[in-house]
Amino acid sequence: MQRAIAYAISAAIVGFGVWILVAGLSSSSPALWTVVALVPITIGLVSAFAPK
Repeated sequence: MQRAIAYAISAAIVGFGVWILVAGLSSSSPALWTVVALVPITIGLVSAFAPK
């Protein structure tokens, strides 16, 4: 059960990063928001695939 919760939290973090990416692409500076979106996406992926 704890592992499922951990994966759900990681997926939520990645989803938040993807949301920033999609919203940022339509902004006035999409390159900046793309870089900003990579931070939570990377954190979520590292969290999901890190050894437990």
